[in-house]
This record gives sequence, structure tokens and C-alpha cells, in this order.
Amino acid sequence: MKNFPFLSGYSRCIAVFLLLCLPAATWAQRYVSLEGAPLQKGNPVEKDDLVHLVRQPLLQLFPASHRPAKGTVLLFPGGGYEVLAVKSEGSLTAAFLNKLGYDVAMLEYRVAAGPDTRKLALADALKAWQLLQDKAGKLGLHNKTLSMMGYSAGGHLAASAMQQLPLAAQPHNLLLIYPAYLHEARPGSVYPAVLPPPVLHSRLFTLIAKDDNQEWVNSCIQYGKVWKGYDGKGRYELLPDGGHGFGMEKPLRGAAANWPALLQAFLEKPDTLSSGVNTAAVPTEGDNHKRHDQKLKEVASQQYDLIMIGNSITHNFEKTAYQPVWNQFFAPRKALNLGFSGYRTENILWNLEHGELKGQSPKVVTLEIGTNNIDEKNYPVRHTAGQLAGGIKAIVQLLREKLPDTKIILLRCFPGSYDGPNPTSHRMILDRASELVSKLADNQHIFYCDVNHVFLNLDGTIRQDQMPDWLHPSPAGALAWAKAMEPLLSQLMNDHSRDTALPANTAIIPVPKLENDSYDWWARHMEVLRIKDSIDPEIVMIGNSITHFFGGYPLLRSADGQLRKANGPEAWAALYGSHRVLNLGFGWDRTQNVLWRLDHGQLDGLHPRTVVLLIGTNNTSQTNNARANTPAEIVEGIAAVCGRIRSKVPQAKIVLMAIFPREQKPDHPRRAVINETNRLLAAFAAKENIRLVDIGPKMLTPDGVLLKEIMYDFVHPTEKGYQIWAEALKQEVF
Repeated sequence: MKNFPFLSGYSRCIAVFLLLCLPAATWAQRYVSLEGAPLQKGNPVEKDDLVHLVRQPLLQLFPASHRPAKGTVLLFPGGGYEVLAVKSEGSLTAAFLNKLGYDVAMLEYRVAAGPDTRKLALADALKAWQLLQDKAGKLGLHNKTLSMMGYSAGGHLAASAMQQLPLAAQPHNLLLIYPAYLHEARPGSVYPAVLPPPVLHSRLFTLIAKDDNQEWVNSCIQYGKVWKGYDGKGRYELLPDGGHGFGMEKPLRGAAANWPALLQAFLEKPDTLSSGVNTAAVPTEGDNHKRHDQKLKEVASQQYDLIMIGNSITHNFEKTAYQPVWNQFFAPRKALNLGFSGYRTENILWNLEHGELKGQSPKVVTLEIGTNNIDEKNYPVRHTAGQLAGGIKAIVQLLREKLPDTKIILLRCFPGSYDGPNPTSHRMILDRASELVSKLADNQHIFYCDVNHVFLNLDGTIRQDQMPDWLHPSPAGALAWAKAMEPLLSQLMNDHSRDTALPANTAIIPVPKLENDSYDWWARHMEVLRIKDSIDPEIVMIGNSITHFFGGYPLLRSADGQLRKANGPEAWAALYGSHRVLNLGFGWDRTQNVLWRLDHGQLDGLHPRTVVLLIGTNNTSQTNNARANTPAEIVEGIAAVCGRIRSKVPQAKIVLMAIFPREQKPDHPRRAVINETNRLLAAFAAKENIRLVDIGPKMLTPDGVLLKEIMYDFVHPTEKGYQIWAEALKQEVF
């Protein structure tokens, strides 16, 4: 009882009782570190009501007077990552939310800290969020319903943090007030660097004024559309005027005067429940009755071995300019074109239920559908990704019922839109729907086929020669589609390939296992498909045996299935710790093997932040199963792999590794091939704005000799060699 020396014994007992029983908010510190320790004061606030220097990231706590509180809001004031607007976007906002019954924790995150400012600020935000999840109650704050709110740069920070959170850690509400920078993309990519997570538990409130920075306005609108398209709930408010930075400073003028009331209404009124009817899966008659009647006559007249179902993209094969492609790849297979321009999933369902498959038993059906379901310009209803996937699932179920012996090729929704070559919400919703649809594939009756890379440049823009109107493949685009689908189609048709013009470069022609090795190639591939979704990797490593032997999951196994020890377990553990990593390294693989693996599902449905690619050394080898490639061919193969990665996981940063040195002596002929390949690879990476990391010099002595302590067989790293690689990756993958 040394804390109360002036009290009598009875009074001391009362004091202890009150200390233990009064609400925690009574004893809450106003300032706490991001470890939860009490602090005497916050960062200095200048006369302009801004924080210009953050000596220590911390939380300033504003408990509501009404107990119990309705929830806690983690608040990020804006300031362009240069200052913090801790009054209008901080304490005044906290006062407003306190009146509504919410506790507030305002984060004073690091600003003006040089080129790493945003990375440091994001680390602060994630640490603050973790603190509230773990210890909100101990800090005297409501600990059940947690929301995240940000203004301007703080809105960007909140959206960035949201993107990093696992599903279980998502906030109840994400509140973005005139968020800035959401239009920004990663180097080498046109995809927004910040997007909603593909699976959402949170509700979204976005608000911006029409006369704000137009890039910020457009990106805020797109963010809201993507959120809604990902089946998220929320409100998206576009004020007619108000400019930027109005915050809670009074007097608020014009339309901005009403924004606090809009926020209050959102917080106090839960979302109304939808009817639950997915119109994308309800058969609905389309308007092309003449074509439907014609197709009924065609199915009554003969049996077809191949039926192609879709919208205008498939329908176009009946145009004169597309007939050469049709006649080469499809007509010889007794194909029927059931493409209908303008049709959506619900229209295709109606057609199939009304006779277009009557009496048919084809070997294969291809299904290309969905872009019209996401069209918000020409249809009164825009379906969400989940609804579109539900419509496609209904078509697949109907096909399985009517054609139980037929193989179904589900094509990934093509990447076009009405908004130009860059990705907008249209393409991103289609991508998400395709991810959901890919789960239908069982590789026995239903097969998922992704050919989108043929339509895209490496930065994610649509190739105008392949899609002149950014929506429909040109005849050249249709040919590229047919060639990309042909390996799977010929396999399922059980006939020979119709692709008579294969490229001379073997490094860009996808093939499965080529060489026998000390493990079961096919078993590892199947294990990847089985575990990849449960890992939900933050980082994916792609490569050959050098990557394979590093460590991680899938675990290394011998040909008989027995576990074997990795070559770099200590370096792997030191680099990745508890991070979720998927190892797509396969011993003896060349670029063409990686292309096959990516074409057969190893990246489908994943959302890694970073992909590390090391491939090409085996392309320098001549065997009975594959010829050696030239440096230029190897780089073309690596470029094709990068194209697949960008198409499948467009938000991921690609860390491209230069090919490691090989052979002991610097004058070995293979060294010359690798050096020239790396020289060309550097030029490719610079052109495409891809990060290239070359650690070769660190693995060699000053005179270019490769030591056994680095690579025991002058090919594969030892633990020491992997430590060199891990040290270089530390700066790249997180």
C-alpha cells in the first residue's frame, strides 16, 4: 500500500477496490507507444496545428465519455506523408466520434523520413492496429468493434494497411475521407498498387469532392467500385464540391458541410440485406431470337464434337476476318459456335435450357462468358464477382447435367473493358470472378484455361494489336487465343495439335517434366496445387533446383516420397521467419517447364506481395530431352515467364534474379553463356522496369573462381551460399 501512504487502512481498501473496479478508461493514458507503454506527451505540434516531426510513432487516445463505447476507431490524419494534420483531421474528428459514442486512437505515424517514409508509416499503422487488437481493453478502449479511418494520405495509409491484413484481422469499418494516391502503381505496372483485399468482411465508407484532384477522385471512385464488385458492403459518397482537406474544421462550407452527417448515418445504420437472388444465375431470354432459332436447326441437323459457348468474343468467329482461325483450329473438329453478342450468363443459361444442346454429346465444350455481366455502361445491373461466378457455376452445372461425358474448358474472363487499355474496376472484378470460377476445375471433367497473357503487355496494358477496341480480340488476338488454348484442347479432344507454326525458340513453348531427377516432378506439382491456397503466400519463389533446395513448402521429398533435408534451412528461416512463402522451385526445370506449371494452376487464385524468379541455368544444358538455348532465347523465355506472372498476379512485385554463376573456373564456356544472358537480362529488366538483383559477384572470389564452400557442386548453393542470397533478398521481398 505504498501508493497510498496518507490513507487509513479502511480507506486504502476502498482505494484499491476502486482501482480494480472502475472502468479502464478512467486510468487510460492519453499517449502510449506502439508497444502499449504510457508516454508523457505526444510529438510537438507547431503553431499551424501540424506535426512536422515525429520523434516517436505513438497513439493519442480519446476515450468517449459514454460507456460502454460503441467501438474504437484507429485514426490516421493526413498531410501528404510530410506533416500530420492533428487538429482538423485528428482531435476535432476524435471529438465528433466521441459524441457518437466511439473511442478514438489517433496514430502519429512517421512522416518526412526520406524515400522509405511510406514503408515506415505502413509499419507504424500495422503495429498500431495489432496493438489495438491485442490490448485495446487494457488501454481503456472498446475492444470488440474496431474500425480504421484515414484522411488524404492517411486514407491511402488506411487502404494500404487494409490490403496487408489477413481476413480475420480486417476492421469492422474502413473509412476513407478524400483518400490520396490510390491511383499510383508499382514500377513497371499499370495496376493500382493499393486495392481492396479479394475477400472482405469490412464495410467501406469513401467520401471525396468532385472538385478535388481528378486523379484522386477517379481512383477513389474506382476503389469503391472494386470494393462493391468484390462483393463488399458500404457507401461511396461523391460530394458536388468541397475541394480537398476540409476535415472537421468549422465552418464547413458548401456540400462539405454535410459530410459529417453522412459519416454518422453510415456508422449508425447497418446495411440492408439484399434479396439473396443472384440474377446472373436466373435463366433470362436474350433478344437475339433469330440466332437462337438458327442454332436450334443446327443442333438438330448433326452431331458436334466441339461446342464453343460465349458472347461476342466467341460469336466473332463467324465473321469473315476470323474464319481462317476457325477453319484451322475448330472447323476440322466438327465445331458449333454458340456465341451470342451482348449475352450474359443468365442469357446463356436460358439458351441452353431451351434446346441448344438437345441431342448433343460433344467431346469438349469451351465456355467464354462474363464481360457483359460487369458492363456498367450498357446494362442496368452490374453483377459482382461473386454473382458472376455463381452464374458461370450454374452454366457448368447445367452442362454437367446435360452432357455428363463432355469435358468442359472454362476460360478465364478476358481482360478487356470499355475504359481503355489500363485496368479499371471492370477488369479487376472479372479477375476476381475468374479466381472463384477456377475452383470449379477438377481436371477430370472441368478444366480451367487462362490465355489472358496473350492480350497483355508486361505492364498490364492491353495490346492494341490483339484487342483494338480494348474488349474484343482482333483476328490476330483470336489466333493467339486459339494457339494458347490448343495444347489443352488437343489433349481433351484426343487428337493432334492444329498449331502448325510453333516458334523456333524451345524456351517459350510450355512443356511439363523433361528430365528425370531425384524427386517426383508430377507429385510435387500436385502437392503445390493441393496446398497453395491454404498457405495463401505473401511471397512466392519460382525456379529450378536452386530454389527447390532452399527450403519451405512444399517440403523436399525424394523420388520415393520420403522427406529430405533442405540445403539452406538456416538462411530460409532467418529470411522468412513466420512469413507465408510458397516454394515453386522444381529441380531440372527450364523456362519452358515453368511456363507449363504456371499455365496449369500453380499461381491461380493467389495474391502474393512479391514473386522471386530465378530461372534459366538449365536452359544452358544440352540433353537428349531438350537442346541448349542461346542467351537471347533464354531471356525471351524469362520474359515469357514474367508475362505469365504479371497476368496472373498483377499486383505482385517481381524480383528477378540474374542467373547464378556456374562451373568452378571463370573461363568455362558455360560462364560466357551465363554472363551474356545476364547482360541481355539486365537490358530487358531495365526496359520493363522490373527489379533485377545480381548477386553473382558476391558468390565469386575476386578473380572469378566459384568455391565449393559457396556451391558444393559448382551449381547448387551450400548453406553459406544461401545466406548470401537471403541477405540480398532481405531488402527486396518485404
